[in-house]
Amino acid sequence: MTLIHGARLNLTEELSVQYEATLALMNAAHAGVIMESRIPLAPSWSSGVPRPRSVFAQAREAGSDPQSVIPEMVVPAKPAIAAEHLQALAEASRPDRFPHAQCAGVNLKGARCAKRIFTGIGAEHCHMHLTSAEQQRREQLRAAREQVRQAEEDAVETQQVVLAQDWIDRYGRRPHRVELPTLPSRLRQITLTDPDIPGLADAQTHAIITVYESGWLTICPRAGEIIRAFLDTPRASPQEIAAHAAAHAPGRWPEAEHWLSSSVWDGIQPPLDHVPAAGEVPELDEYPGIHTLRLQMIGDEREWDRWQSGFYALVKACGHPPVETMADLLAFWRHVGILAQAQGADTGSYADPQLTVGTAVRSPWRVLHAIGKSEAPDALMRAVRFLIAVGAPWDQEISPHEVLNLGRVTA
Repeated sequence: MTLIHGARLNLTEELSVQYEATLALMNAAHAGVIMESRIPLAPSWSSGVPRPRSVFAQAREAGSDPQSVIPEMVVPAKPAIAAEHLQALAEASRPDRFPHAQCAGVNLKGARCAKRIFTGIGAEHCHMHLTSAEQQRREQLRAAREQVRQAEEDAVETQQVVLAQDWIDRYGRRPHRVELPTLPSRLRQITLTDPDIPGLADAQTHAIITVYESGWLTICPRAGEIIRAFLDTPRASPQEIAAHAAAHAPGRWPEAEHWLSSSVWDGIQPPLDHVPAAGEVPELDEYPGIHTLRLQMIGDEREWDRWQSGFYALVKACGHPPVETMADLLAFWRHVGILAQAQGADTGSYADPQLTVGTAVRSPWRVLHAIGKSEAPDALMRAVRFLIAVGAPWDQEISPHEVLNLGRVTA
């Protein structure tokens, strides 16, 4: 409040009026541009909650007076609340004889309480002096209101799910990521007869757990399809790994060779080609749930781009050729020591060796520090940032700072 020449001014109200006037001028300017450009109107101008300037645009298109235009209104359906919830709310509510009456209780000094009564339950006291019966009615009212609120939220969420499902059915499904198989932690006692890992020796079991703890499975795409084969057998050739992976996805790959030649990003890349551009389907995109879904799918695109570019930088920094197929990923795993050739296996055919999980799998930090390429310091930098972004487990002996120093020295 400010006094000027004895007049009391409400500056907050003045600023609010000024802001509303500014918005009105902006809407009028937008309407003028639309009317003068004579651009064909999108369907969103005639459906949904109209924007202020849409009234002028529709009037210009119809050649009539803007004040006589009545835009079509599409209001979302009001959520349906179960009758039992409404009945419980009605039973818990008690009318007040005098809604703004003074509390009938007394304070510590013996004087009458100056607070107002607790409304909605037919009480005669404020919330500090409620009787046991009034407190019980208050709790009943709170519970009933919570039930109605939760029912409304559930109904709105159901509407949004239906709209989102319709939107997805039109433009494609969200990506389905292959979940990694789960293993017992090292803290749990593992025996040879453990039902979670049948038929594996104790050393092989701990080797697989070491791969999980190193973080490689969250870095490499489709890594779970490879490691799943070694949960059933201690050694396997690339053809056997491919056959095992194809058996877990019937109908996806006709033969093992198709799995070996498939892209490491197969089934992971979001279906961005099916996501419509903003404004193509305005009658559906105006709903907040659809807008949120669009942002999520765009976020998946960016997350996948960061994952792909970071993984490629990691492969390059490790001194390995680009990894494009699952056969390339198997070769990369052999290069970094995740897989090794089984001892005593037949080495006569190099194209189909017997592989096993390495007994001493190094962390990504240790691999970068050991075999980081000197001619690609930028790739080393991107690889370190990628490992930090994906939350690769820290190595107690090799820190990211040491890896980056390696890149600076070799540069």
